[in-house]
Amino acid sequence: MDLLLSVPGASPEEISRGIAAAQEALERAGFTAEQAADAAFAVEGWDMNGAPEDALDDWDCVASDAWEQANIAALEACCAGWPDDRRPTTVSLELLIEPETQLADRPKALAMLRERAEDDKQREFDGSDGILAWRVAADLENKPEMRDLVTGITVAFTALKLAHFYPDEQIEPKRQAVHDAINALEAATEKPTSH
Repeated sequence: MDLLLSVPGASPEEISRGIAAAQEALERAGFTAEQAADAAFAVEGWDMNGAPEDALDDWDCVASDAWEQANIAALEACCAGWPDDRRPTTVSLELLIEPETQLADRPKALAMLRERAEDDKQREFDGSDGILAWRVAADLENKPEMRDLVTGITVAFTALKLAHFYPDEQIEPKRQAVHDAINALEAATEKPTSH
């Protein structure tokens, strides 16, 4: 399975270098990207549930550690030579599961979000609305205000999707809230023009 690496300000060459290093780290550890990512997810869930006894096996722990090592390798390779004030402390390494959503550029992500707001059959809570919102803010994801704007889109979409399950619920105000959230994110991520 392919990997996706997001590092604000990184060039395509640096991203490729980071992905290659992550893949090499996983191969050295003897895990596929999917195995390691799934194990990391399992360990995180185990930890969030209060670390219950006998809920995790050693394989999950070792595979989860391999995922962490892949993240470190990606960071080191991608950001090699960067000055300390520009260098992030972590990177976003994930499995490439839904390329159309995960690789959408800013205009495509905005269009997809607006299209989803109009689609009354769009009722799945799969996280793709948040992924698209982060694609809009891809170069600014380390700014705290972006987190608030992306959360605003996720909350607005959740309210809209839930409204479809209740016959007496008014849909249009919820749909407008989604459009308002999208417009706010678009305005906040617009690059200033030179005139």
